[in-house]
Amino acid sequence: MSESKIYSFIGLAKKAGAVIAGVPLTEKAVKQGKAHLVLVAKDASGNTGKKVETVLYGTDVPLKVFGDKESLGQILGKPFVSVITVTDMNFSKRIQEMIEEEKILNTAYGGGVFE
Repeated sequence: MSESKIYSFIGLAKKAGAVIAGVPLTEKAVKQGKAHLVLVAKDASGNTGKKVETVLYGTDVPLKVFGDKESLGQILGKPFVSVITVTDMNFSKRIQEMIEEEKILNTAYGGGVFE
């Protein structure tokens, strides 16, 4: 599973109206019980990450770190986006699965082949 496929799937979720961007809209979606997954860009500021963690505190909404601000923004038609929220349960489950598959594939295992 490549990162580009995950970005494409997020784009599909956006076209379906299941993605919102930004901390204020994320906070609103969480309060309304509409948020099913929150993604924070790897290069988001520490302050942004803390705001999102505060918004999600005491909820069961998963938080994943994925992608970069420029690529997430490109999918959503903006210069950059640090935080996106998926509001559809099925899209959120699949995106989480894809991110986990990507992490497993990019994990290096020891073996000493090049020693």
